[in-house]
Parts: sequence; C-alpha cells; structure tokens
Amino acid sequence: MTPAGPRLLVVDDNEDNRYTLTQPLKPRGYTGVETANDGREALERLQDGNFDLVLLDVMMPELNGYEVLERLKADARLRDVPVIMISAVDQLDSVVRCIELGAEDYLAKPFNPVLLNARVGASLEKKRLRDATTAHLARIEAELDSAREIQLGMVPGEFPQPTPGAPAEVFAILRPARQVGGDLYDFFYPDRDTLCLVIADVSDKGAPAALFMAHTSSVIRVVVTLLAQRPGEMPSPARIMEQVNAELCRANRAAMFVTVFLALLDLRAASLSFCVAGHPKPYVIGSRGLARLEGPTGIPVGIGP
Repeated sequence: MTPAGPRLLVVDDNEDNRYTLTQPLKPRGYTGVETANDGREALERLQDGNFDLVLLDVMMPELNGYEVLERLKADARLRDVPVIMISAVDQLDSVVRCIELGAEDYLAKPFNPVLLNARVGASLEKKRLRDATTAHLARIEAELDSAREIQLGMVPGEFPQPTPGAPAEVFAILRPARQVGGDLYDFFYPDRDTLCLVIADVSDKGAPAALFMAHTSSVIRVVVTLLAQRPGEMPSPARIMEQVNAELCRANRAAMFVTVFLALLDLRAASLSFCVAGHPKPYVIGSRGLARLEGPTGIPVGIGP
C-alpha cells in the first residue's frame, strides 16, 4: 500500500454507475478514487499506476470483467492487487466464477454504500497485511541469503595443489539444504607434517545450527592448534575431541550437539588416525575398491562429559 494512502480504480462502462460508486468512497480519505470506462482502459491504467484496489464491473463491451480479472491474475506484477467484482448479475454461478478467478470479493447492484465501504475497507486491510507479510519475508530471505554466504565463507574454499612438503590433495563441497544449516568441513595443517581433517553436522537446521556450527568450527581449530604447540607428539584425535567436547558442553545453553569425524593424516608416515563422535564413518577408495573405515564410535559432542 502506498504511504500516502490507498488508491482505488473503479471500472464500469456506465458513467452513472461510476459516479454512484465513487461518491461513497471519496469521503474515506483515500489518495485517489479514479475511474476507467472499460476493461482495456483499466488494464492500461493498472500498468501505468500503483493501485491498491480495483472495483470491477462484470458486464462490459470488448473486455468483460471476467477477462480483465484473468489478465490481472496472469500478470506477476498485478496479481496481488485485490479486485471486488460489482455487477447486476447476482446469480450464484457468476459469484463462484469470480472467486475462482481470484476476486477478493463480490457485490451485486444495486449496492448499499455502507456495505460497499465495509467491503472495500476489509479488502484494503487484507492487502495491507499481505504486503507487510511479503515485505517481512523478503527481509528474512535477504538476511538468510547473506547468512548463507557468510557461512560458506567460513569453510575452506581454496584447495592448494600437492607439494613435496605437503603431498596431499584435498577437495570438499558444501551445499546446505536450506539457506543456512549445521554442516561443516575443515582442513588445516597444525604442523608441517600433519593434516587435520574435520567433517561435522550440528543437530537441527536453520540459524541456531549455523551459529553452533561456527562456534564448533572455531573451537576445533583453537583446540587443535593449542595442543599441537605443546612439546611432544601430536595429540591423538581422541584427546582433541575430549577437549572440544568439554568446551562445547561448557557453553551450550541451547542444549545442541554435533556429530564429528576428526582425522589426523601423518604425511611422513602416510598413516591416518581418527576419532568418530556419533558421525557416519567415512569410506576409503583404494586399490582394493571401496572400504569403510572400521573402529569404535563415541557419542556426539556437546551432550555431556
């Protein structure tokens, strides 16, 4: 609805009818109550103007009200403009046809001015609510699209080619079922001889899962980096997951959990050690074909110590 107030278009091929329709509406404070002499003029006016409601006569030459209504509902820009059909034809089949074609309401001539204003007011209020809902959904969609781009930017998007110092080729892709979700992957080098691989999935979907996913990803990176800096050998995946779990349990007011597969690839020894926290076990494609990694499975992370 326009900020200055509703704008109405009255369509009738009879000048007396147009006058009779517009007079009860003018005192209501609408921005403008304009008229069209026939269906073709009405369609031209609607294309050029921003109308909030159409009062449309059924019986008109050239283009009748049914045809105008069909064209309005077929136009993506105009289909949401409410239409009240007005005609001397008060048979039930005419009313049904108008409603089936998408009319908001139907009034029979001769009409009551009080009833006319009530129907117009109700139709404009429904349009106002629909417009507000549509605008609100558009804002949410835009925010979710932005959140999706931010989330996808949190997972690695560049995959370096193998080098003599880091002879491992890595590739991954993430396609959320919704705009945002709780899936994540990550890979990084805690030291020059070790590649850390992470695949995880947060419980639930949507924005809460995406936020917990970001927190989980950060915690894993911090824990692996800090433990790797301590003197001695690289900590085991189980030790890493123990620390990650403790941190997520400490700051988990939403009572969410995440399944995780975390692996450390020793590039010198060409060996893989891993920990599975409730996540599906991955498969290895080798010289003998497809094989599932075997080993124990723990509970998801974030449930309890």
